[in-house]
Amino acid sequence: MVRQRCRDIMSLVQAISNARGLGAIYWEPTWTAVSGNGWDPTNPSSGNEWENQALFDFNDRALPALTQFTHQ
Repeated sequence: MVRQRCRDIMSLVQAISNARGLGAIYWEPTWTAVSGNGWDPTNPSSGNEWENQALFDFNDRALPALTQFTHQ
């Protein structure tokens, strides 16, 4: 699923006229959960809505999805 999503995004970038599609931005790929740093200030263990979309696991190891981001 991740591989196909990346292909779809790059197809859209390549379809932009006059070669003006330079790439895509993946917002905050390193935003993994950190103990005591949640979205809810009254509940520090609340986590964040991006932690399940990061490119690294909770032990800071790169996930397979990271391999899909290459310069072409």
